[in-house]
Amino acid sequence: MDTQFVERLSVQEVQAFLKEGKGVLIDTLPFEHYEARHIPGSENVCVYEVSFLEIVGGIVPDKGTSVVCYGAGLKSFDCLVAAEKLAREGYTDVAVFHGGLDEWRSAKLDLEGAAPDVVELAHPTLELKPRSYRLLSAESVINWTGRNSNGGHHGTLQLLGGELDVADQLAASFTIDMTSIRNLNLEGDELQPVLEAHLRSDDFFFTVMFPTAEFDTTQIKLVENGEATRPNAMIQGRLSLRGLTHEIAFPAHIRNVDEGKINILANLDFDRTQWGVIYGSSRFFQYLGYHQVFDFISIDFKLVLK
Repeated sequence: MDTQFVERLSVQEVQAFLKEGKGVLIDTLPFEHYEARHIPGSENVCVYEVSFLEIVGGIVPDKGTSVVCYGAGLKSFDCLVAAEKLAREGYTDVAVFHGGLDEWRSAKLDLEGAAPDVVELAHPTLELKPRSYRLLSAESVINWTGRNSNGGHHGTLQLLGGELDVADQLAASFTIDMTSIRNLNLEGDELQPVLEAHLRSDDFFFTVMFPTAEFDTTQIKLVENGEATRPNAMIQGRLSLRGLTHEIAFPAHIRNVDEGKINILANLDFDRTQWGVIYGSSRFFQYLGYHQVFDFISIDFKLVLK
């Protein structure tokens, strides 16, 4: 990040800045974090809010006013991004206290807020209790996308049930209702039920013979100290679809959410022809014309368990 022209202040310089009282110190972290702990005398404007510049403009209408931005500490770019936004907006006297709350705390200086002495984890780690988590089918969904040279179609699939077992070894199994396949991009078009019937037919998923698909894991490997916005698990297992079973592997997010729930989220592409879904595939047919369908299907899913 190019912030070489932004002045970086020390703890002592920030203290002097506050004592002088001729500028504004901005805490760039989310409001709930600011409420818990912040440097005395600072204003809160979260840099992640789309209205960041508008809010700053209400607090600091004069763009010649001295502004100092701070955030979590040296490992976080929050205050640097804030300073760049302000400089691009025309503020002429912007500096950063990149050491932020970490450096302020290390200097044994007081913080204000509801929990000033509590040091929260920057990114909460995954906590799994040694028990079986059951799938909440009504809150879970699989999204699919199939493509051809002209574009493609997308829709959803529902799940009948499943579980994540943490009691013995980390393992999971899920049942997909293939008869639930729906198309969304043709919503309201007379071709929508035609396409859905086509997908349920023997040309594609042959749901009369194979109404469900099954996925059973063979290994779930968690990433230790994984970052919150990157996959924290590698999932490998057997997908049984249309009477055939093959191995499949993909990275995934396994995350704690509200009310004691666990979310498993992932996206991947897989070759449908390995499971006998060969309609429109040039590997098996010639002179397809507009019936051509790309071999790879994209899916992304959110599985909610409790």
